[in-house]
Amino acid sequence: MVDLPLSDVRVLDLSWHVAGPYCTRVLGDYGADVVKVERPGDGDPTRLAPPFYEDEPGIERSALFLHLNTNKRSIAIDLRSEQGRETVLRLAEWADVAIESFSPGTLDALGLGYDALRAVNPGIVLTSISNYGQSGPYRDWTGSELTIWGMGGPMLYTGSPDREPLKTAGHTPACHVGGLAAAATNIALWGADASGEGDHLDISFLEAFMGLIDRRTTSLLNYQYTGETSGRPPAGQTPGSGIWPTGDGGFFFTTVIGPRWNAMATMIGHEELLDDPNWLDPAWRAQEEPMAQFQALVGEWMLGHSKLEIRQAVEDAGVYGGPVNTVAELLSDPHFTERAFFETIDHPTTGPQTYPGRTYRSSAHGWPPPPRRRAPLLGEHTDEILDEALGLDAAAIAELRSKGAVS
Repeated sequence: MVDLPLSDVRVLDLSWHVAGPYCTRVLGDYGADVVKVERPGDGDPTRLAPPFYEDEPGIERSALFLHLNTNKRSIAIDLRSEQGRETVLRLAEWADVAIESFSPGTLDALGLGYDALRAVNPGIVLTSISNYGQSGPYRDWTGSELTIWGMGGPMLYTGSPDREPLKTAGHTPACHVGGLAAAATNIALWGADASGEGDHLDISFLEAFMGLIDRRTTSLLNYQYTGETSGRPPAGQTPGSGIWPTGDGGFFFTTVIGPRWNAMATMIGHEELLDDPNWLDPAWRAQEEPMAQFQALVGEWMLGHSKLEIRQAVEDAGVYGGPVNTVAELLSDPHFTERAFFETIDHPTTGPQTYPGRTYRSSAHGWPPPPRRRAPLLGEHTDEILDEALGLDAAAIAELRSKGAVS
């Protein structure tokens, strides 16, 4: 078996929803042994999040849960019971890392905060993911990706300037936070290994969004220099840029300026524009009338070609653009096929399904890595983990189960 970078790392996953499970999925992709602690009965709330396999709700049928929780084992523990709490503390003694995404103060109230974990394992790294952080005046505020995205700044600069602001689609913001938490955890783990002392990482959605590298970098500088707040740029502010309909879908061109505009005029078969000094002047062609004229020429050409033909044309011409792909097109994309990005994972409820692959490749640890394990059934590995990690025999496990501490 391939020895992956984190093969010797044990992760106690006390997180739920999206950001924390994405963090631990990344750690699992690098080889960590991730033990996912879930509440008995219905487990991680994401198990009840649509879409469901064949549109039939069920705790083992959520596509989001199945995607976020590959390469993990599930143990069902009631954290509110004394025996459940003691079980988690013993697992913390066994683990190198713990990841949690409860509201600030929750773990302390359960007797499972950083001080309690450090008392049984001085070298443990605890990563806490929350809306606004473990301190500050907003600490106890409730929030969602949508509200925190607006508070953190990106929303102000997202969308059309004559419409309401927008949030990045889906769970992309939460996955950004989870990826950041995974990177920070790895760094803290390296530090703990070097010093023998653990660490408590405080990951805030609000600060993660504020720290994004996007147009706000220039907007922050602009505000500091001029006192003015930047607005959202209009769609298609240069001739040719924007999203266009094609003969079989849509195609996106980035800002078409300088030599790229010359290349685009040639690509669409209107080289004669290059002989007109007006068209060679970026300020002139950005005016309303020439802009509309050029857009009409581009639109006519686009509708006469397929996305594949246009993709080859922009590559040949040196114009920056790419197709707006459907999911079906992504699954059959020759680049993903050549690199064997997608993988098939079997599951007792859904059967074999196609999953996005790992986001890294390692020459040092060989490629491809071992196939991902499917997402666990709720509490599927309770007995296995209690036996392997804590050395409990069948009678001790049965006693915990009879008291409702585990299931």
